[in-house]
Amino acid sequence: MKILYRISDGGHNKIKPDYVNNKERMFLHFLNRFRDHEIYVFTDNVKDETYSKIINHTKEISNITVFRISLGNGPSFMHALDFAIKNFQDNDKIYFAEDDYIYTKKASEAIEDGLSIADYVSGYDHPDKYLNHNEGGPNPFIENGGEQTRVLLSKTSHWKITNSCCMTFATTVKTIKEDYSIFENCCRGSYPQDFRIFCDLRNYKSRKLISAIPAVSTHGEIEWLSPFINWEKEINESLE
Repeated sequence: MKILYRISDGGHNKIKPDYVNNKERMFLHFLNRFRDHEIYVFTDNVKDETYSKIINHTKEISNITVFRISLGNGPSFMHALDFAIKNFQDNDKIYFAEDDYIYTKKASEAIEDGLSIADYVSGYDHPDKYLNHNEGGPNPFIENGGEQTRVLLSKTSHWKITNSCCMTFATTVKTIKEDYSIFENCCRGSYPQDFRIFCDLRNYKSRKLISAIPAVSTHGEIEWLSPFINWEKEINESLE
């Protein structure tokens, strides 16, 4: 699996745990979880200090390539997507990774394995999938405590078919080539319209998106941490 990792010194003003608010530490955690894969790092609108740290941590690792760009969130995602199309083969598995995710030890293996049963894979079991929309939950498809779905089994994990995820997910080059117009339409602005992307992929392309249950990764925002896992412990153990 080829990893396309985007890191920026900008981003939304989100409330994150202290153990997530250090971009350098998060990057080192990511490296330790995906070290065996081919990694491409896109440093977008980063300070010289941040860029120097990334270079310092990767200069002796042969399977990592670092690029410096100044595009913004939506355009930088399309830049990474275009890079994958131009440089990889159709059957290559790819993982688009944002810079504020935490991973379990099995995350890399599980996410790659998920592509054996679905078009798109997320390791993140998003808590918004369990908050009824009529009670204030942000996802319009959630009622009676969950979404209508089917639970699947791969070699490494249980998965559920889900209606959306964020911009951290796995797929193949062939799939993103076929679905390119949807990504292009939803990433024209400053921020990708991730919810719309996956709804359109389901409605117009009949694509299947799955998420791991329990999660093997989480977005590092206090309100939306995947349940049942000590994520601070996962980071600390990966950096020992």
